[in-house]
Amino acid sequence: MNVAVAGPVSFCTNVGGGVFGAGQTAAWRELGLDARLHYAIEAKDYWRAKSGVLTRLRLRWKMYASYPRRLWHTVRWARPGETFVAVTNPFFLPALAAGAAQHSGARVVHLVYDLYPDALVFGGGWSSGHPAARFAAWTTRRAIADCAATVYLGQRLRRHAEARYGVAERTAVIAVGTDTSVFRGCEPMSRGRRLIRCLYSGHMGKLHDWETLAEVLQAGVPDETAIEIAADGPGARALKLRLTAVAERDPEGLAFAGTRGDLEWRTAMLAADVALVTMRPGAEKVVMPSKTYSAMAAGQAILAVCPRESDLADLIATHDCGWVIETGDVAGLRGLLAALPAQPAEILRKRRNAWQAAHAHYSMETVGRQWLELLQSIHAS
Repeated sequence: MNVAVAGPVSFCTNVGGGVFGAGQTAAWRELGLDARLHYAIEAKDYWRAKSGVLTRLRLRWKMYASYPRRLWHTVRWARPGETFVAVTNPFFLPALAAGAAQHSGARVVHLVYDLYPDALVFGGGWSSGHPAARFAAWTTRRAIADCAATVYLGQRLRRHAEARYGVAERTAVIAVGTDTSVFRGCEPMSRGRRLIRCLYSGHMGKLHDWETLAEVLQAGVPDETAIEIAADGPGARALKLRLTAVAERDPEGLAFAGTRGDLEWRTAMLAADVALVTMRPGAEKVVMPSKTYSAMAAGQAILAVCPRESDLADLIATHDCGWVIETGDVAGLRGLLAALPAQPAEILRKRRNAWQAAHAHYSMETVGRQWLELLQSIHAS
């Protein structure tokens, strides 16, 4: 398709920065789009503002009140050729933008980063009848019905959402992807050592399973295995609290670290053989962990503790780039971790498969081209 995309394309989310948003808009500009990032606060400011009651209140006001109001005004007075990709951060943003677009003729694309109200039900323990969950369900149905297109991060997420909230006029499945240029030229090679380094890097929230990992490591880290948890979030705090004694007893086997700067993060990612990615039952209907793609790009095999009927498990099976352990299978995870040091050739093979798949299919350039095709189809119609 060779249709021009008239007017600017704005990526709209309450937290900007990083690959999600800044990286995507940069890739769109490389493809010739007038791409802009429309957001409330920088990602770095979001992470710095975690302490202090007043700071958190100001942060939430900007993210959930003043930013949606600003976006509504921007879309309401936009020109007919403008396009807004509205992310579910916050969950009602796509529906709000679609409502504003009815007055201006702008186009709004609904990007389902997290599916609500399911995230509230599975992650927050809310009932589906809770007023907030019912409001989230209504906004999801409105966004699917009123937006020019709806984009999902996985096929299973799409099927689940369509069964619950309806089918959009135009639908696409496009992965988050990652900035593979950071790891270009770093194809995995044999390390010449038996020690296997496993890394959990990124947020560990309410939708991530930390209990299975805690049960396995409570008895100690398997021989010739080193595990590092470089994470934040309630799951990371609970895991550290449960395993403090283990880490003190075996600091070389188990270590905890917070989130890192770009240079330290890259070094740690390249040093790890296996990425740990976890997901609670039910979360497979809500999210697709974006950390998976950056781990693959760094040449890490993926060890996923998740439901087998999930987009994450499908990704690993498609590219033969790791292992899947069912959430709660403590014996299975313990056995796999213990067996890995004796399988260096198999680990290297899966690491190479992961690296090649990420650079071939999930780079910002590849994902950007998929977005370009979608935007062109919208403007062609």
